[in-house]
Parts: sequence; C-alpha cells; structure tokens
Amino acid sequence: MTGGSSACAIWSSGLSGKNVRRNRRKKVMFWTEDAEELLGAVPAFVRERIREKAEVRARGEQRTQIDAAFVQSMQTGSRHPVEKFPAPCISVDPIHDAFDRKYGVHAGMSGGAAVTGNPVEHFFQCLEDSVDSEAPAMAYLHVPFCCTRCLFCGFYAETTEPTAIAGYTDAVVRDIELTGAGLRNTGRKLSAVYFGGGTPTDLQASELEKLIRTIRRELPLTTDCEITVEGRLYDFTDEKVAAALDAGANRFSFGVQSFDTGIRRMMGRVLGREELIERLNRIVELGDPYHAAVVIDLIYGLPGQREAEWIDSIDCGVNETGIHGLDLYQINLLPATPLMKKLNALPSMATLKQQADLFLAGRSRMLEHGFDRLTIAHWGRDARERNRYNLWNKLNVDCIPLGAGAGGRWNGSRFFQQSDVHRFSTSVTEGLKPVISASKDPACASVMASATGQIEQRRIDVRELEKVAGMSLRETLFPLLDTWKKAGLIEDQDDIRLTPAGEFWSVNLQKLIGLKLMEIAG
Repeated sequence: MTGGSSACAIWSSGLSGKNVRRNRRKKVMFWTEDAEELLGAVPAFVRERIREKAEVRARGEQRTQIDAAFVQSMQTGSRHPVEKFPAPCISVDPIHDAFDRKYGVHAGMSGGAAVTGNPVEHFFQCLEDSVDSEAPAMAYLHVPFCCTRCLFCGFYAETTEPTAIAGYTDAVVRDIELTGAGLRNTGRKLSAVYFGGGTPTDLQASELEKLIRTIRRELPLTTDCEITVEGRLYDFTDEKVAAALDAGANRFSFGVQSFDTGIRRMMGRVLGREELIERLNRIVELGDPYHAAVVIDLIYGLPGQREAEWIDSIDCGVNETGIHGLDLYQINLLPATPLMKKLNALPSMATLKQQADLFLAGRSRMLEHGFDRLTIAHWGRDARERNRYNLWNKLNVDCIPLGAGAGGRWNGSRFFQQSDVHRFSTSVTEGLKPVISASKDPACASVMASATGQIEQRRIDVRELEKVAGMSLRETLFPLLDTWKKAGLIEDQDDIRLTPAGEFWSVNLQKLIGLKLMEIAG
C-alpha cells in the first residue's frame, strides 16, 4: 500500500474545453472538460467521493455545471474546522473511549494554495531553487497495473496487460530521464526510491531491470540508497527477483495481509499459507548475498478475522519465515473499494473497539518476539530493515514523482502527475515532464510534518517543534497536551511519550496538533 502521498490535496489550473455531461440520479450535472481533467488527477480511491461532494455543493449553490474554478475553490478554500474533530474524551478506558472514530487513514497535509502558473515549469523551478544539498530526498515511482484487485485495495488503476506495460515502462524511462537532468543540477542525492502501485512485481523481469538501472544511471543516489520494490508474492518469480537484485533493488515489501488461507481467498488473494511461506523464504535466500531486506504487511480487522487468526499470522511471519520487517496495519474502509460493496455478503468485521483490542494484541506479540519498534506500524527484526521511505513520507521529506499518477513534493511545493496512462505517455514522448498539478505548502508545513513524524515515532518534543517553527509554541500546545495526558493518550517520562492508547489513536492526535499549528500560523 502506498502511492505518492497527499496527492488528493493537489489541484492545478485547468485547461479550457467543451462541456462533458455527467448523469446523476438526483439531477443532471455538467462537468467541463477542464474540471474532469482536475478530477482525474486525484487517486482513484477518493475520486468518486470528491465528485459527489462537489455536486452536492454545486446543487446547494444552484449551479448547473462544475468548472475548474469551482473545483479549485473546493481545495484552496477547504479547511477542517476544529468542531469536526473533537478533543478526546476523558475516560478510564482511553483505547476504547477516547474518540468515537478515526479522523482519517493518515494525517496528510492540510492547507496550501494551488499554483496558478504552469505546473511543469513550477516543478523545475523548485528543483532549481533547492539549495540544501545535505537534506535527505527520495523518489516515488508508480506502476498502476494489477493482475487482480483485492477487496480492500483503493489504489488499483489498470488491469495488467503485457503490451500496455511494455509501452508504459518505456514511457517511465523517459520520465526518469527528463527528471534526472534537472535533479542533478541541484546537488541533491536521493537516499530512498520506492516502486509502488498497483503492483510493480507484475512487470516482467526485463522491465523491472530496465527501470531500476535507469534510476541508478539517471538520478543521483547516495551509496546506501534504499531501493524498494513493492508487490505481491504471486508470480514474483526467481527470474524477477534476480533481475531486481542484480539491477540494484535492496528491499522488497509484500502485501501478505493474512496467512490464513480462508481469509486470503475471501479477500481475492491467490496464494495459500504454505505457498506464501515457501515463497518468502526463497526470496530471503535469494536476497541474502545482496543484504536485501524482505518486509511484509499484515492487516487486522479483516472480515471473519478474530484475535486467534490475527496472532497466528504474526507468529507465522516471525517464526516460519526469515523476513526482516513486519508492518501491522488497521483495515481501512475506503469508499471506492470492492470491500464496501460486498460487506453484507461477507463475515462480520471487527468493530472499532474490537480493532483496538487487535492492535493491543499485535503490539504485545511483536514485543514478545523482540522486534524493534521503528514507527507505530513498522517493526524490524534486524538492521536490514531501515524503513526510510515510509517514515520520511510522514516527515515531508522532498520526494520526486515518477510515473502515471505519482505524487511528490519538493522545496515547499507538492506535485501530482497525469494519472491517465495514455496522456502520461504522450506527454513524455513530447519531452514534457507530466506534472499536471502543483500547490504550495502552507507556511506551517515544516512544523506540522515534524509533529506528525514525532507522533509516528511515539513521542512529542515541544522544544524540537519550536526550533522548526522558529517561535514559542508552549503557551498554545501545552493546554492541548494536558488534555491528551488527562485522556490517557500521552505520559511524561524523560520526554512526552504516547501510551498504547495514544498509539492506536495516533492519526487523531496528528490531525489535532496539525489543526492547532495551522491556527497558530493564521
């Protein structure tokens, strides 16, 4: 699970065009072509939700059509009122009662203003203006193809088709080349590159090798750069693994979700438990000479999953495979996923309070197994698992977007690339970086990212935040933190640490402190 983060917070100025008719149940609503272009730039899993919200607002304003200016106004004028995100309740059982809901899948970055000029020119200007050559940086490369769609996935875009993938691979090579020339002039080097999707492992061995070698040839990388290939174990053959390793990949991240064969089949996964174990151990074996890390994701809260199945999956990953890292994620019900449409036909899912219990059980089990806590969700068996990209993404580290639908950020601005594969390919063929939208971060972006990153690492250091902000924050933040302490979400040790309840509700804490910092910044 990945994707260029915060992409749904980015809009651009539109292109003029003819009206495109959109038929809805309530009333016909017209979308101009440039408005449709902007909507197409956001990730698929939120696209229909944004469309519905736009049409509800447009009808409320007695509009008969939606144009680019209206879409942009929804983004640039959007704020999250504090009353929409209440403070935690004071309770003797904070992990169950502090909040009645999660405030999002992840905290994201609020605010910012759309760039009204050419987004491509703005991207290269941001590269040119980048002066801190010592600051960490990374890249995200999107592969929007999957051979099957899992019920819970909100990132699926295109069905895997060999001819289409071959053409797309060549287009991404050109995108990398177009980007490399501008990046090399900055003096910056990338310390992490992440191949996400979609399913990058659906690429052929030669295509994986071509993309990784192009990255290493065209982009300036540090000598210890973490190069991750995300994907699924099904059809990730020895040939593909060897090609990726020989080209320079040194980390593999697989979405296992569960080792329970019955749950996996229900979720649309192909391999059973024994096949998973065998394949994981084989990839660990192939990667050992390269000192490559193998990491898997497990999800709690799946339909029909109870604590026994959850703990068994954790134990299986730790005890029966040689993986180097394990990530424990809570299920997220995204509106556009097949899971939402099939809920009534599936076994019951855990309630939010039951998911809290599963979180605690998983946390305790990982501590018993002796894994290092890298962030709230990420655990490492040994030093091979560095988890750079995932943590740095929370910290707002500069990130180059590559591929159709990729999102990124650089030097205080955020970018999103054309998500339509054909238009993406046309753009790079014409020698144009396919950036379709850009926005400038709010003034408080750096301190917000620092706060989000601290909470992700289960701590809060106000003095550190004050250094980033360049101003005193104690008078404003201490009352907020005092409420959290009374609610049992944080505790004072040598510094402020999240309690287990605070860890479970971390996305809410990130949202609340972000809103407070935006309030301070005005």
